[in-house]
Amino acid sequence: MPESPNSRAVIERRYAGGGLSWSRATTMVLARPVLAVIAGGAVAGLFAWQGSASPWRDAAGWFPVYGTAIDAGCLALLWRFTQAERIRLIDLVGFDRARGLRDLLFGLLLIPPSLVFILGGNIGASLLVYGIAQPAFLFSPLPLPAALYAALVFPLVWGFTEQMTYNGYGAPRLQVLSGSTLAAVALVALPWAFQHAVMPVTFDAQYVAYRMMSPIPFSIFSVLLYLRIRRLLPFAIAHWLMDGGASVAGSLLPLLR
Repeated sequence: MPESPNSRAVIERRYAGGGLSWSRATTMVLARPVLAVIAGGAVAGLFAWQGSASPWRDAAGWFPVYGTAIDAGCLALLWRFTQAERIRLIDLVGFDRARGLRDLLFGLLLIPPSLVFILGGNIGASLLVYGIAQPAFLFSPLPLPAALYAALVFPLVWGFTEQMTYNGYGAPRLQVLSGSTLAAVALVALPWAFQHAVMPVTFDAQYVAYRMMSPIPFSIFSVLLYLRIRRLLPFAIAHWLMDGGASVAGSLLPLLR
């Protein structure tokens, strides 16, 4: 069976041949928050142009729609960086038809422990920041076409792109570049958690602190487990389904009541 282009041994050989780059790896793990500010600012600018008195707040509700622009930017970077390594973008996923059903089942099995870390992080951060356990809910009602997009399209693109960015690309390369699994986990999990502080962009210091701290347990869990098993598809499937459930509950169901 041929080695995966994203396996540790192959990446180490690529590193020995000068094919890895600290600048590409760090750019990739920092790209999503930067793109989130740019995309959110563009939407806020549209609301301001239309005369909104609170353009950033109005833009925040449309995050599940403009979030795909963040994914598009990340996918463009991932394509460029994988081309520099002479591999394909799909190699970050490592899809194997023979393991498709097992990966699907594993993705479903990942959901319960993932929710434990996500909800635990939300509640813990809420207690630290607000003094009470009241996790904030990201998604809000949208017009029907936008709500359908938020429920059906956004989670699929988001789940795969986010996992490809942090686990598929960032974590294995930073593990080799740094020579340390723990360093790789820190260098990926912390930016991964930080991105949530600007998704969507707000100017509420407490909310920013809450959003920055709450994903840390899940991010650490996800990076550690991925580096252990090196199969991205189950993580992407779990991510897609969890975000899809949140999108349906927050954006679509309120329209059906």
